[in-house]
Amino acid sequence: MKKFMVFVTITTLALFIAACGTTEDDTNTNSPADNNAGETENNAANEQDNAANDQNNANTENGSTTDNNDATNDRDNVTTEMDADYPFTSFDLEADFEGTEDIVEVEYEQDTNETEASYRNETQGIQLRGDEAMQELDSIFSTFDFDENTPKEEVLSTVLEAFNIPNDAQNVELDIEYSGGTEVEYQQ
Repeated sequence: MKKFMVFVTITTLALFIAACGTTEDDTNTNSPADNNAGETENNAANEQDNAANDQNNANTENGSTTDNNDATNDRDNVTTEMDADYPFTSFDLEADFEGTEDIVEVEYEQDTNETEASYRNETQGIQLRGDEAMQELDSIFSTFDFDENTPKEEVLSTVLEAFNIPNDAQNVELDIEYSGGTEVEYQQ
């Protein structure tokens, strides 16, 4: 009986201590080692991004606009606020000519929270992403006054002229999603 009473007392005290040992400040159950592991991972990712940015800055200073790190598409994201009011939310253009595919490639996509843009034109030595691409594309897109009801030939002609694509281009594919949600494919 005495052993039973000691057992009950120890069990009751253990439960009481366990219940009292938890406070409102103990909301984070990770150990300090777990928290530091997350910081280490974030620091490593930031160092990789910084190294890639340093490389891109060095390339830009040398006159090269080529992005050597295609491992991430984060560079396509536009971070500056442009006062863009285009008739479309997505614009994807690919043009082949002179026996080479994708001499001109333009990608623009505007979502609720972000805009992605890239512009490559090998005949003019243009290879831009993100904000730089958007600045260049804005000067072109802002001249467009077509919409989903404009005849396809007129849209293609306007786009070919705006991007200096020769009329003898072998394959031109243009996909546009207009602001109203209508998607139209154009081909030449």
